[in-house]
Amino acid sequence: MGGLTALWGAVRNEVDRVRGVPAGVLAHARVADLELDTSASGDTTVAYAEDPDAVEAAVERAIARGADQVVVLPVAVAVDAAEPPGRGFDDLEQRISAICRRHRDAEIVYVGPPYDDPPALERALALFRPGDPEEPALLAGAVERAFGGDPARFGRFISTLQEAVPDGTRIILRGSAVQGVSYKTGEPFDGRGPGTSDLDLVLVGDQAMAEWDPDAFYLPGVNTMPLWDEARWVAPRLDRHRGAAQELAGRPVSLQAMALWFLDLRSSLQGTPYVTLDA
Repeated sequence: MGGLTALWGAVRNEVDRVRGVPAGVLAHARVADLELDTSASGDTTVAYAEDPDAVEAAVERAIARGADQVVVLPVAVAVDAAEPPGRGFDDLEQRISAICRRHRDAEIVYVGPPYDDPPALERALALFRPGDPEEPALLAGAVERAFGGDPARFGRFISTLQEAVPDGTRIILRGSAVQGVSYKTGEPFDGRGPGTSDLDLVLVGDQAMAEWDPDAFYLPGVNTMPLWDEARWVAPRLDRHRGAAQELAGRPVSLQAMALWFLDLRSSLQGTPYVTLDA
């Protein structure tokens, strides 16, 4: 477990580095450009490959050099991108499965679509989860930043959203309202003036995800495009209540649907906490 912990730590460090690349640039970046700064720490190395053939070759090389633990993580899964990831995930998953059959002594963890076995990610996610959650303090900070510390206005905001979402939906707040600074730019919340920072909300639940248009998914069944003023078409039934909640907040509000395990994975790799608003 110690080796896998170190490996995931190296992956997380690399995600932290790559997040500095603007999303539009990252979506079109050549792997060779990222390889220039490939990181290594002790016996742990992070490398890049551009397509399933290159991934398979890279994993085989690592095993030939003596690696007994390998994590394969598509960049699009770890880092918020402006565009949906390219195709080819099914082929990649099949390649990784074949490598696992050939090298049964190696522990190979694939974290990418089609996500046939999400519970297999639990052990990796457990490496990142804090033993003493700070969610109450994070929520209090978010209410202070986004609602001027007014719990009544915050309550009306949540009630407005709850009227729209299907029963059993979890409403989660992430982003700079929770952290105090932007994950992508490091800019403080409302750093450009009162009401300038948005509230980034995630809906968790199969029924909530079904509200999105079939063409509005980054990863089908896993991660949707955000619903906001410039993309009302992605989940039109929810937009009226989102707009009402936006007026109450006095700032932009976006809604996105995600599978909980995917939210946990991305939050863990990016080091970005979130708070559950309806619990």
